[in-house]
Amino acid sequence: MLKQNTAAPQKLNRRSALLGLAGGCIAIFRLPAARAQGAAQVRMQLEQQALIIIQGRERAGLAVTLDTSPAAEALKARSPPGKAVPIIYLAAGLLSIPSISLAIQEMLRHQEYGGVVIDTQTTPVNIHHDQSLEGDLVMAIRADGSIEKVRSTLATQDFLQRILSGSGGKPL
Repeated sequence: MLKQNTAAPQKLNRRSALLGLAGGCIAIFRLPAARAQGAAQVRMQLEQQALIIIQGRERAGLAVTLDTSPAAEALKARSPPGKAVPIIYLAAGLLSIPSISLAIQEMLRHQEYGGVVIDTQTTPVNIHHDQSLEGDLVMAIRADGSIEKVRSTLATQDFLQRILSGSGGKPL
């Protein structure tokens, strides 16, 4: 009786492995379609804390450089007294919508740097702080020049997907 019980799980394991392999092959062939709906080429101006939010393989695929532009220097000058001067980076590459969303939410957490602009008129899409905006606003500039402003609570992944899907930078 013990032999029958051990034989049945082996058959199930082989069957499970074959089903898993077949499912994996299907997933691999569907990966480009899923990625097309959930990622975009972006160029983001981030401080170190927002850059840390981007994890794993996505971060490895980014080109990250120190931002020494006048805009970055202006952000540093707005750093609150007693707080360490931030390091501003430019990160460019393919990011998933969830990673973009997390990075933007981290950017919005630091209201002293102003709001966030998502400019889809450029390729890649340019995302950066803007001191002329309130700290909890996201302003999206569409490829056609139209502008949409939303509060941070409405800057969801669905909002980003909608904005980026109509961009000149097109989600990949």
